[in-house]
Order: sequence, then structure tokens, then C-alpha cells
Amino acid sequence: MAIDMTVILISAAFFLALILYVALEQEQREKITGIAFFIAAAGGIVIYGFSYSHGHRNLFESMSAVLRTLIDVGRMFVGVSNEAVFRDALDKVGIKDAGWLFLFWTIHFFAYYSMASAAVLALGKGAIKKLQQLLLNVRDVELIHGITDSSLTLGRHIAADKHKAVVFVGRADASQELAIRQMGALLYSDDIALEPQEAFLKRISMQNPKRTLHLYALSEDEDSNVKYVVHLLGLLKKADIAPSRTSLVLLGQEERHGGDLQATKDHYGYGEVKAFDHSELTARLLLQKYPLSKVVEFDDNGLAKADVEVLLVGFGPMGQEVLKKVIANGQFEGSTFHAHIFDPGCGSVDGFYRRRYAAMLQNYDITFHPHTGRSIQICDFLEEHAKTLTYVVISVGNLKKGSEIAYAIMDFMTKAGRELPIYQCCNDSVVCHRSHNESEYASLHDADILFGGTMDDLAMRINHYYNDPAGLPREQWMACDYFSRMSCRASADFLSGYLGRLCEDHSKELTEEKLENMAKTEHLRWNAFHFSMGYVRMSDETWEERANQFRKEVAVGGVGHIRISKDAANKQHACLVTWDELDVLSEKENEVTGKSVDYKQMDRDNVKVVLKLLEEQ
Repeated sequence: MAIDMTVILISAAFFLALILYVALEQEQREKITGIAFFIAAAGGIVIYGFSYSHGHRNLFESMSAVLRTLIDVGRMFVGVSNEAVFRDALDKVGIKDAGWLFLFWTIHFFAYYSMASAAVLALGKGAIKKLQQLLLNVRDVELIHGITDSSLTLGRHIAADKHKAVVFVGRADASQELAIRQMGALLYSDDIALEPQEAFLKRISMQNPKRTLHLYALSEDEDSNVKYVVHLLGLLKKADIAPSRTSLVLLGQEERHGGDLQATKDHYGYGEVKAFDHSELTARLLLQKYPLSKVVEFDDNGLAKADVEVLLVGFGPMGQEVLKKVIANGQFEGSTFHAHIFDPGCGSVDGFYRRRYAAMLQNYDITFHPHTGRSIQICDFLEEHAKTLTYVVISVGNLKKGSEIAYAIMDFMTKAGRELPIYQCCNDSVVCHRSHNESEYASLHDADILFGGTMDDLAMRINHYYNDPAGLPREQWMACDYFSRMSCRASADFLSGYLGRLCEDHSKELTEEKLENMAKTEHLRWNAFHFSMGYVRMSDETWEERANQFRKEVAVGGVGHIRISKDAANKQHACLVTWDELDVLSEKENEVTGKSVDYKQMDRDNVKVVLKLLEEQ
């Protein structure tokens, strides 16, 4: 009977474990299994301790009974029971009640359930992994290198799309492995994946010509990211994988790594590349989520009614990126731009930044204050500028400290009669503090900017406008150099918010004067973007040298290839001038090239095409 009962209970335990495996989340299953194990272990000690607690004549027999108790308790968890010894113990004390046998088998059932749950979990993990590996043959591969809280958040975001197979590569602790399993993703931690080999490409089914690979190199070690993507790129090239089937999001240095890894006509690389560091991307999220155009007032002709005045507290890596972004997104016809930076380290820790972006700092009104966001000097500043401030950003590198400064500034502004949001840039997120309201949080990993989204769709369509209209936007985007993609993204980020704001009322006719002011603003933005990327205005002497080189090329081969007004290698551009100077530059260039370039019209056309694209969305 005991054997029959064991078979029945083990079968029931496995059946229950299977039901719970399907019906419950992993955390709930583990909680129930833990309770069952505790009941079985404690109950087993009681019933088998009772079974061996009689008739001991000396210490050795007592110690033997203890060991036999522990052994029988252990055997419970591998499906073995010892009903006979328990019945003998009941007979010795004269107990005939069947309820004790019910208790005996109940405790064993909990032990069998613990065993069954562990077995089902192990079998389930293996079966699920096999299934997920099979799905790699029919789904696009989202490969995430580096396991961090941020990459796990991104993985969950991507895994919500059931048409994508998410694969993590890296070392994971138990909690991270559980999180990866719960989102339905695969984890590879072997050498074939960590230092990718040809077998790894086969494992993720890249031999299938219909598969695409989206790689996210998000380890906190930027050198590790670069090493991994370069190594994998070599394998992809050797396997003759078309760049159009690949894309890369790289946690690294944008200007240093982006162009080198981007595929071009003459260079093998990833089909699409986004290289960034957290500071740059968080600053972009700030201006995308809370554009300056939303807080600036405009008249009916598109002219800004007041100047743009920005207060930035903190000038570390995050603050430096924020300054570049607010300059590039804070230029409007009818206003002038002013920025005030408060940081005690100004002038002592930002030397490379000042030298690299000297032209940007010289062309815009930027004042550095070597004081903290809690100093009496910032209080004096707020007393003087409370009525004129447009935009306030805190980027001090500490969430608690930044929040304290934000609330202090908010209270100060409220007393001055201003209700102005305070934006706080943290690692991977932006917080918007508003008076009398809960703070708003925007995360990088909940936004579209990490892996495409509407902003890049718009950028791609802007690029398409400047190419052959009969061509395919995706193919033209793939052929676009990295800097041009950055320029298109910057234009899309700014113009989508700015033009949306000025053209909210579609019943109003777009007048020529308003369009002209929009075009002037677009030129101001274009200038600011290039200055924020380290460009400088090309000197007249350099322009003449390049014009002479163009003439020589025409004389020798009949065609001039050099682009006179732009020297990308040395980051110089002749169009970094005022709106009124563009006509002179256009005429001067046309005299040399025989073309009909109109730089003002280019800005007008850019406004028109984005307006059209926004209407089509």
C-alpha cells in the first residue's frame, strides 16, 4: 500500500507543479515551493524523529536515531517514504487513529511537491530555451551585450514585441537571470557568445538571409562595448552579412565611434549606428520631452516675444551635454539666447570642453558662475532674473541633492510670482518638478530614441527629401554618412516641436512672413547645431583656397568634386553666418561652380518639407 500511495502522491505533486508552472508567475511559484519545502522539512523531522525516538539504551543508539531521522527526511525529497517505521512507532505508543497516517502522507506530499516543482522548473527552463532558440529562426534578433538594470529595462521594452527574439550576452547573477527568464529572453554566458565566434552567428540564425540583427552594446565598460561590436563586425563581414541586415546602439563616444562603425559605400560596417553616452542621450531626451519651443511665446508671425534665458546648475558631463542641446534648440527669430551656468568647478574641470567648443561659447551669451546651486550668489541671481528665466535645468549628478536644489529654486520662483517647471537630469532619466503637482519621470528606456521610433522615422524622411525623390527612404538612409544622420535627427527633434507649436491652429493660413521667420529660426538652429558639434565658421581665405581647388579640378577633369563651403574633416563651414549674409555666399559660390545654390531657400524648403511630413503623420 505504501508503494501505491507514494506513486499516487508523486504523480499528484507533479501534476500540481505543472499546473502552477503554467498558471503562476515565477516569483509566486518560488514562494509556494519555499513554503512547501519548509512544511516538508519541519514535518519530516517531527514524524521521523517520533518514529526513531523509542527504545534507546545508550548514547550511540540515540545518535544513530538522529542520523536515521535525517536520512529519512532527506529521502522524502527524492520520492522515498518509510511508512513501516512510522507505523511501528504508533503501535508502540498504542495509537490507532488513521489521522496520523494522513498527516504522514500530507508531509510527504509537500516534500514530493518540492521535488516535482524543482524538476518541472528545470525541465521547463530547458524546454523554453529550446523553443526560444527555435524562434530565432523566424524572428529578428535583438542582441543585448551587457547585463545591467538599464539593459534589463530595455530588454523588457523590446520583448513586449512578440515578433522579436531578445538575446542577452554577459555574466548574470541569480536575480538578473531570473529577470531575463521572466521576460522570455535567452541568456548566453559561454565563451562562444562572450567572445563571439562563427558558431555564435549560427546559434542566432544569421545564416538565414531574412534575419536582421539589432545589437545593443550597453555594458557600463565602454571599452568592452567597443571591443565586442568590433569583434562581431569582423564575423559579420567574414560571413558576408549585408550591412542592411544589421544595426547598432552603442554606449560609447558618439563622435569617436559612430562614424567608424557606420557602413558606407566604401567601408563595411553596421547598417545603422547610434553611438552615445548616457549624458548625451539624457540631454536629448530632455529637449525631446520638454522642448524650449513649448515654453517660448510667439506672435502670429512666428516671432518670439521674449528672449530665451536658461539657468543650468551643474556643469559636469551631464551639464555640458545639456548646454550643447539647449543652445542647439533654443534659437528663435525675434529673441536672443542667454545661458547662466552655476558650478564651483567652472574653469577648473571643463578645459577640454571649452577648447573643443570654443566657437560655440564665443558665439552665444553664456555666463559662468563659480558657485553652487545652494550659494547666496544663486539667490542673488534669482532675485534679479526670476521674472525673465525661461528654462531651468539641474544636473548635479546626485538625485537627492538635485531634488533639494530644484525645490528650493521652485519655492523662490513661486514667491516671485512665477510658476516655472524645474527639470532635473539624472542618469538614464529626466524628472520634471512642478509646483503643487507630482513630479513627472521620463526614462531613456521607455522612450523611442534608443532604438528608432518616430523621431528617426522623421529624420529618415527629411534625408529622403534631399535625395532622389524616386529613391527608397530606407536605402538612402543606409547610404547616409553618420554626421548627416545626426544633423537630420537634430532637425527632426527641433522642428517637430517648434512647427507643431506655431501651426497648432491649422485653420490659420501660413503667411509668407511667418514662413520667412520660421526659415530664419531654422537657420539659427542649423548654426547652433553645428557650433554644438565643434564646427567653426570657415574663413574667407580658406574659402578662396577651396574655390581655387575646385577650379583646378574642373580644368583637369571637367568636374569639380570638392564641396567649397564645407570642410567636414576640419569641421569648418562657410554657412555659419547670419541670415542676411547667406545671399552673398550663395552668389559667390554660384560664380565659381556655375550652379544655382540658394542657401536661404534651403532653410525655407526644410521648413516646408517638415510641415508636410508632420501633416502626413
